[in-house]
Amino acid sequence: MSQTWPTRVDHDTQTYWAGLTHRVLRLARCGDCAHWIHPPRACCPVCWSDNIGHDQPSGAATLFTYLIQPIVPGGPPVVVGWAELVEQERLLVVAAIEDATPETVRIGANLTLEWSDDENAPLPVFRQEPQS
Repeated sequence: MSQTWPTRVDHDTQTYWAGLTHRVLRLARCGDCAHWIHPPRACCPVCWSDNIGHDQPSGAATLFTYLIQPIVPGGPPVVVGWAELVEQERLLVVAAIEDATPETVRIGANLTLEWSDDENAPLPVFRQEPQS
């Protein structure tokens, strides 16, 4: 099965994209100050270290913000969210919010990481947890 990714793979992003192949979210993380770095970069934006490794976050998040994306004229829109991972303030992953509609999506909702196949390439998606 060939993988089709939505963007160019380079030195800084190859570990992220390789992780997705195995349905694993691997994000860049500074080896000196432990700051998470996403999107991946060659150096830490906090301490400027180039000692960048990768780690796997828990996948727990809250919905920071979202947009409603019409995909097909007359078809149902897709909710695209900025999921703020619990590991760090403003550690955001942009992904579809599964089963959310313009009427049910809620900023601040708890989210859990799941996976979706898009053109034969696993991509992260999040699911909104029910309100308690």
